[in-house]
Amino acid sequence: MKIYLMNVRGIDPSDEKWYKYLSEKRKEKVKKLRKEIQKAQSIGAELLLRYAVNQFTGRRETVKWDTDENGKPYLTEHKDIYVNLSHSGDYAVCAAHSAPVGVDIQRVGECDMGVAKRFFSPDEQEYIEASADPGSAFFDVWARKESFAKAVGKGIAMNIKDFSVLRNEIVYDGKRYIFKECYPQKDGYKMSVCYLSSS
Repeated sequence: MKIYLMNVRGIDPSDEKWYKYLSEKRKEKVKKLRKEIQKAQSIGAELLLRYAVNQFTGRRETVKWDTDENGKPYLTEHKDIYVNLSHSGDYAVCAAHSAPVGVDIQRVGECDMGVAKRFFSPDEQEYIEASADPGSAFFDVWARKESFAKAVGKGIAMNIKDFSVLRNEIVYDGKRYIFKECYPQKDGYKMSVCYLSSS
C-alpha cells in the first residue's frame, strides 16, 4: 500500500499549467466548484492519483477513472489497482493498494456531540466523552469511520452508527478490514486508512 499526501496551498486553480495533468472528468469537476480552496483540493487529489498510478505501473500517463453507484472512484484501465481520495483544509491525500482501500483526512475542529450521538456507536461516544481532547477524539473516530465506509465501497449509504471503529480491525459482511493510522506532517489533522485484508 502507498499513501500520498500533498499540501494544496501552492496550487493556484487559475494557472492553466495544472490542467494538462488532469483527466477530462476532473476538469469538469473543478469547473463546477465555487471556492478556490475546493478547486485546489480537487486538483491536488488528481495530481496525487496520477502520481500513485504512475508509481504502480512505472509509466507516465493521464489517469482514466470513473465512480461507481456509491461514488467510489475506480480506475477504468487498471482494475488491479484500488485507489481512494480525500481532502480537508490544506491537504489532499491518495491511497493506492492491491486490495480495496479507503482513506479519509479531517481537519480537527470542535467536538459536536450532537453529531456523535447521531452517527457514532455508544462505545465511540463514551471514548470521546472520556477523552482529554474531545475534538481530537471526535475527528479521530470520524476519519476512521469514513475510511472504513469508503473501503467497503458503500460510503454514506451505510448506517455508520451500527459499527465501532475503535479497534484496529473490523469484520463486515464476512470480510476483515484493517485500519492503518497515518499522521500528516502538520498538527491539527486526523487521517485514517482502511483496507481489505487478504487473510
